[in-house]
Amino acid sequence: MRLFNDQGTAAVSTNHVAAAAGISPGNLYYHFRDKEDIIRELFERMFATWDTVYRLPSNRRPILSDLDALITANYRQIWRHRFAYGEMAALLRGDPRLRTRYQVMRRRGYAGFKSLIKAFAASGVLTALPPTARELNVLTELCWVISEQWPVNLELSGRAFTANGIRQGIALMRMVLTPHLARGARADPL
Repeated sequence: MRLFNDQGTAAVSTNHVAAAAGISPGNLYYHFRDKEDIIRELFERMFATWDTVYRLPSNRRPILSDLDALITANYRQIWRHRFAYGEMAALLRGDPRLRTRYQVMRRRGYAGFKSLIKAFAASGVLTALPPTARELNVLTELCWVISEQWPVNLELSGRAFTANGIRQGIALMRMVLTPHLARGARADPL
């Protein structure tokens, strides 16, 4: 993952991966058929983090600091898997098997994200707005697009996805959600 994050997937061969792992290329091929297998495995690890990072406390209602923690955790995961987010479209176009798996996991993640927004609304952190299912879908989609496309946006604008880029993504997400915070929640800095 470090090689892909630092150099991009196109610049890294299986020989580079084997050398970085301190094993022979033959030993690497014993575990992975090709570079696409390695990329698929890294995506599986990313999917597994989605299941653990984006959870609310089970022993109480979510509060504003939980929302802030989820936003921050989201961008930390994007940073950790930045090669995947930065090259998402090309990787999915080039590997139909990965594309199918990603679409399944994305639909599941999107539904979970929508549930998070509903939970924050039910707990009073977010206003009852968006009042309609359509507006809830729009807010969910907007937050999802910002998260998923933030690394690409930075690259296209000539900026690097660095720690500062993470802070900018967090600030952008906070700006989108701030108008939807309940009045009492706005006093707590998001």
